[in-house]
Amino acid sequence: MSTRVIINGKEITNPVVKIALTMGLIIIAALFSAIIVFVVLPFVGIVLSLSIGFMAIFIATLIAGFAALVLSTVVFGWLFGSSEFRMEKTVKRK
Repeated sequence: MSTRVIINGKEITNPVVKIALTMGLIIIAALFSAIIVFVVLPFVGIVLSLSIGFMAIFIATLIAGFAALVLSTVVFGWLFGSSEFRMEKTVKRK
């Protein structure tokens, strides 16, 4: 079964033209695939790597901040003793 090529309602019967059209379409598909593989996917990979890296830095900072808060609370409690903070109203309503 041969391939039928029809352009503007007319069938192309010349085998050289058929081969040229087929090779042209194969080259276009290869170029499109190469652009996807070598340009788009690395760009997406860079974006994903950066976002994952930023999230890792954010989580590490949260953990370090929490550890610093706990450590400072323990050290200040050890140095100055326990302390208590109260907030009271100084003006009482009648």
